Amino acid sequence: MKRRLCILLAALLAAASVLTGCEATETEGGGLSIYYAAGDQETYGQAAVGAENWADGSETSTVDEVFARMLEEPETDGLSQTLPDGVRLWSWSLEDGVLTLNLSEDYNGLSGISLTVASTCLVLTMTQLDGVEALNITVDGQSLPEGSRVPQTREDVLLTGEIQDPEVVGFQLYFPLSDWSGLGTEYRETELYGTSLSDQIDTVIGMLAAGPGTDGMESAFADLEAHLDSQMVDGVCVLTLTENWAAVLSARELSRQALVNSLCELDQVEAVAFNWDGEGQESLEGNYYADYG
Repeated sequence: MKRRLCILLAALLAAASVLTGCEATETEGGGLSIYYAAGDQETYGQAAVGAENWADGSETSTVDEVFARMLEEPETDGLSQTLPDGVRLWSWSLEDGVLTLNLSEDYNGLSGISLTVASTCLVLTMTQLDGVEALNITVDGQSLPEGSRVPQTREDVLLTGEIQDPEVVGFQLYFPLSDWSGLGTEYRETELYGTSLSDQIDTVIGMLAAGPGTDGMESAFADLEAHLDSQMVDGVCVLTLTENWAAVLSARELSRQALVNSLCELDQVEAVAFNWDGEGQESLEGNYYADYG
């Protein structure tokens, strides 16, 4: 069973009404429609987006002006921000009707349904501008990871705006024991809307950063970022580390093994490698394989 991606109007949201169709209609009264997420963003049970009117905007507004307006928090009840904190628009270009937005690395913090909702809001907002027929999104000049579907045109959003019901996925996680004498295991299940390998890698890293839910085990990755860029190369999951992750992984082998073991529980992941050229680089070179001993 699938749920439709509903496009909700600000006026209807204020009246607590919900549309069941998928036709996007602009807000009335002139100006420009700025799209945000709508509904329960913890579970994305509605997986909807809604619009509120920006009276000062128009079809001739600049891309920079519109993006800056999208970064503002919505004033309409029931709408919430879709773009991650700190994201910036580095540059943009318009060629043959295709607008390319080059966003900062912060946009890579999105994945699965949150990425779909954010991209949908960008598409529906930006394609109102004169000359913009389609949208392309890059991060620091690089295309989004393979498997991350980004709606390109307004028609894409309306005609293919469907998402699967959530799927319960189980993960075997590893954490250092409280006395750091070895590793303990914890099995955890969660609902995922996106179940691609990249979605599962993101979920594992996020769970490790959140820490164990079982007594007797240590949170080796507390307060670290819950997302790392990843790339699969011949069965090897290559993680691009932040400075904080590199410091933790290079300092304690048991922390590194907890991460490797957890990721190698995923289908298609045979080993883990780290992309890092800062302090502690030598201790993180090479491929790491799971050690269940």
